[in-house]
Amino acid sequence: MSAAVVLMAHDKPRLLQRIVTAMAELPVFLHVDSRVPQERFTELTAGLSERVSLVERHASDWATMDLVMAELAGYRAALEASDAEHLILMTGSDYPLAPVTRIVDRLGRLRGVSWAETKALPLWYWGPMGGYDRFIFRNRVQDRKRVWHLVPRRWLRGIRPTGGSQLKILARHHAERLLELVDRRPEIVEYFATTWIPDEVMIPTLLNSPSFGMDWESSHVRGRHAWYIDWGKAPSPHPVELGMGDLVAMQAARTRDVAPAMFARKFSEGSFEVLDRIEEQIWPLP
Repeated sequence: MSAAVVLMAHDKPRLLQRIVTAMAELPVFLHVDSRVPQERFTELTAGLSERVSLVERHASDWATMDLVMAELAGYRAALEASDAEHLILMTGSDYPLAPVTRIVDRLGRLRGVSWAETKALPLWYWGPMGGYDRFIFRNRVQDRKRVWHLVPRRWLRGIRPTGGSQLKILARHHAERLLELVDRRPEIVEYFATTWIPDEVMIPTLLNSPSFGMDWESSHVRGRHAWYIDWGKAPSPHPVELGMGDLVAMQAARTRDVAPAMFARKFSEGSFEVLDRIEEQIWPLP
């Protein structure tokens, strides 16, 4: 099967095991937050399938560049160890809305095409500046709060400021190009390390900026995200945990005419009943 999973986790070992099982036959490149205590790390990794390879660990604190570096480490490992034509970036709170065979079949018809939610700024739900403040001011996080310097700066030459979800499916050539850019141009990492919530802006911006050679306009799925997510009343910083009452909405996302959803978020270790119903009711759908 010509796809691989880059899976980022820090808790919920039972759910992690179930996700790995659900992504049957696909190689999984697992990143575990380096801040996780050894006891929890052992719990997360014990008994996992031989399909699972552990990735170089980074501290994956919210709103930091470390999350992006963890994602890139996963792509690097997957590219080196597999011939996958698509890399699926998942977290330990996601679950497939279709069996792996159907997901792989869908991706097989998207050769060379990525599936990621990216939107050029301005974005009204990112505040009165439409998100441009994330780029033109230096930002950092302290005690899970934003600290920013009010002296504006020039943004990186050639970028088209863009936001998007960290959850994505990248065509192999896009992942290769991302790694080439960060390896050859350290100023990219240096700049985006001080944007606000780098995992929501760095990779979407690099993908969407013509100067970085991605050819994004002609090589990504347009329209809908590959994940069904309920954000509640926007602008909410956290998605709603999905339950039995969301099955109808998940089924609608899975069967929509344009770019039917392949995954959903977010779930917990208390979600196994709804995961059972997803497999029973939604997986068999055409």
